[in-house]
Formats: sequence, C-alpha cells, structure tokens
Amino acid sequence: MTDQQAAECAWASRMSDPAAAWAFAEFTPTEQPVQQSAQALVLRAYLNWREGRYPEALEDVDAAEPSLREAGQLVWLARAVNVKGAVLMSIGQAPQALALFQEQLALAQQAGDAEMAALAHNDIGVQLIWDDPERARLRYQMAFDVAHEAGPGLEATLGLAAFNISVAEQDLGHTERSQIMLDVAEEQVIAAHAWPYWVGVVSQQALRLAAAGEVSAARTRLTAALARSLPLESCRFLTFHLAKLEAQHGDPASALAHLDELAAWDTTRVDMLDDVLQVRASAQARLGEFQAAYLTLLDMVAAVKTRHTEELSTQLKVVETVHRTEETRRNMELLRRTMHALEARQDDLKTVSVTDELTGLKNRRYFEQWCGEKVASGSPLTLAFIDIDHFKHINDSFGHTAGDQVLRELAALFLRYTEPGDLLARLGGDEFVVGRLQQNPDSLAATLEQIRVACEAQWAASPLRVTVSAGVTSVRGALSDGLRQADLSMYTAKRAGRNRVSVFDPAVDGY
Repeated sequence: MTDQQAAECAWASRMSDPAAAWAFAEFTPTEQPVQQSAQALVLRAYLNWREGRYPEALEDVDAAEPSLREAGQLVWLARAVNVKGAVLMSIGQAPQALALFQEQLALAQQAGDAEMAALAHNDIGVQLIWDDPERARLRYQMAFDVAHEAGPGLEATLGLAAFNISVAEQDLGHTERSQIMLDVAEEQVIAAHAWPYWVGVVSQQALRLAAAGEVSAARTRLTAALARSLPLESCRFLTFHLAKLEAQHGDPASALAHLDELAAWDTTRVDMLDDVLQVRASAQARLGEFQAAYLTLLDMVAAVKTRHTEELSTQLKVVETVHRTEETRRNMELLRRTMHALEARQDDLKTVSVTDELTGLKNRRYFEQWCGEKVASGSPLTLAFIDIDHFKHINDSFGHTAGDQVLRELAALFLRYTEPGDLLARLGGDEFVVGRLQQNPDSLAATLEQIRVACEAQWAASPLRVTVSAGVTSVRGALSDGLRQADLSMYTAKRAGRNRVSVFDPAVDGY
C-alpha cells in the first residue's frame, strides 16, 4: 500500500475505527514527505475536533494548510477547511465557519470530490436550520443528492444528510416524512459503520420516543445500541444520552449511576462537562436533593466560565451557551408538538427514496433497480433517453422557476402519451427515460414522436419554445450496452438538428 493509499484508508476509517485513524495520525517519522505529514495533521485535527479538543484541532489545521495549498492537494485542503469550519461552528463563530464551508465547496467542486461537496452543503444547512428550516432542508437535500449520485462509498455522508433532512422536516411540521428520513439515515450510517453519526440517530430516536411517552421503548433503544461493539467515545455518548433520558423522564437514581460511569469522560471531553453537570443537577432535583442540585449548577456555571476563558485565549468568541439553551428549548417545544404519530412504514420509505420530488416520476435509483431486475429475469426491454433541447438557455433566460415548471409539464406529457406498464423516470437535470417491456424500438419511437409533436405544439406560442430530442434502442445483452446505445442515439438526434427522435443504428451512431 502506498503512503497516499494509507492516508485515504485512515481518513475513511476515522468514524468506523478511530483508533486506527489515530495510529496513522500520530505516526510521523522524520523522513515522511511534507504532504504526508500534512495529511496526518488534518486527520489528527478531525479526531481532536471529534473529542472536543478545539485549540489542538485548530493548531493542527493551521500547521497543515500551507503545505497543502502549496502542493495543490485540493481534496486534503478541502478536508482541512472542513475541520476548521466545524471547529469554528462548534464554538459559535458562525460567519467565519460559513465562509470556510463556501471555500470548501469551491475546492471540492474543483477537485471533483463528492464527499467534501456534500459535507459543505450539509454544514451550510446547519448554519441555516434555526432561522430558515426550509432553506436548510434544501441544502441538506443537495448534500443527499450529491452523495447519492456519487454512489457506493459515501453511505456515511448520505446518512448524515438524511438525518439532517429529518430534523428539518420535523421543524417544518412534516412528522411522517421526518421519521422516514430518520430511518434512511440509520440504514446508511450503520452500513458505513459511521458510529458518531449513528449515535446521533439513536439519540434522536430515543428523544422522540420519550417525548411521546414511550420511555421504556426509548430506554430499550439506547441500551440495545450500547450492546453493540462500538468505539469507546460512541459508547460514552450513548451512556450520556441514557443518563439524560433517565434524568428527564425515567429513574433519576439510574441517571446518576450512568453519569458516575462517565467520571473520566468529564476530564477528557471538557466541551461536554456543562451538559453532564446540567443532567446531574436535573437528576438530583428530581430526587429532592436540592442542595446538591444547587451546588452542581454552580459547578456548571464555573465550567462554562472556564471553557469561555480558554476559548478566548485562542481568540475565538464563544456564544455556544446561549445558543445551546435556545436550541434545547426549541427542540423540546418541537418534540411536544410533533412526536405523537411516529410510524415508519416501509411502503412510504420506498416511495420517498425512489420518487423524483419535482416531477413525481420515478428517480434514477428506481430506474436502475427496475432495469436491472428486468434484464436479469430475461424480460424484453426497450429504452428511450429524452433530453430537453437548450434547457440551460431556458434556465439562464427565464429563471429556474420557469425551468422547473417545464420539467413538471413535460412529465405530465409523458404520462399522457405512454402506455400502462411503461416506466417513466427523471434521471436528473433535464434528462428523462422511458422503459417498455417489449423488443420493438419502432413502437416506443412512435410514442416518443407523439410526445415530441405535443411538446412542440404546447410551447409553440411561448417564448420558451420547448422541444425535446430522444434516442431509442432495444436492450439485447448487457444493460450497460443498452444504456450506452440509447444515449448515443439521443446525441445523434441532437447532432441532426434537435427536436427529433432517433432509433439506434450502429452504422450511424458509431457504437
């Protein structure tokens, strides 16, 4: 394994196996190349941030950044910028963090790195969630779409985006969709062994159950999670949330016992100390130990002041305490309003995950699954790829709202002219596909010609002048060959002047 491969493996294991990531981050022999040392520093910065050591994380990023910029290592530079933004966001420096996430997005797009691009969208959404949950949800959706389009390997990022979509949907009052996306999040983060994200999912599930009066189910959820073989830090977070559950809704004596298990954690995770003390005070008060609760609250105030002083010493302004109080109040109010109808129906989950939100047609995921199943079963299959002519010009000249309306109206045309049993899907952007279970490309081409004529007529008097080009082929053999043939045939229609339907011909399409 090369040094670069080792660095990538260590980065990929940072959530599933933090001990292995630490081993790489701390192994920096003197003969190590500068770029390799910078990569180790970025990884160490991430791990320090995860463990609440913010000054150390910033120090590592600042040490790594110059050599990464000089070497043009855009992916690792984007990762460094992401960690720095996350640290600043954690300590209340929202404007500076937002600027870093925007830089991260630009770097990721330049480098073609889907993970950092998706995380940038996600973290920008985190900045928006309290003031504008709808815009935050759109950012989270962008993160979800980028991660999904990238395919295997980004399950952790996909799960994180789904989790945050769930939070935003809950904030917007869409309880059922929120629960569906929370289930998607759990599926993805478990698949990726992204335990820090999974801990958040489980804790959110437990809070929702408890707020709905299902304290026993919430307790079972957390204890079952603790029974897994998890990194120590993830176990500690789960134990803390179990203590919080007991302090607020269950057995306060049990809450204190769980907090006692975290005695060593208080010294290593100073960022969590005030949270731990607040839960301890709540449990003591519920037990009637008001003097002890009062003293614990004094300790909490002292802990907040100490952390504030330490962060000021690194010239970072802290507003986290006020933000956290407001966040807690809003979360509890939201939970009281919305957590009475939590159901995760598999049919609903399937609908959300395979439907294009804008047009209501099936999406790329469903199209790929459907085609794969039909080809594997030996079913005859004919495909048509459809592309809107000059769609970028429509968006640029008339705006994305007009472009979205064109997509919706064109989807309605497809539904009007296609046959029952045909698959209709939007692949993304202005690309659509029709699948028909027969080996007769001329029949499907005739249908597409009807759609083409209707499309031209519908917008004939409009300044948009919408037309489409389509390519049709029958799948004979591998699905990948059929997809390529339909695509080539569509581009043949484009080259021939657009606004036409082309049936695949190897002699013409050059396959």
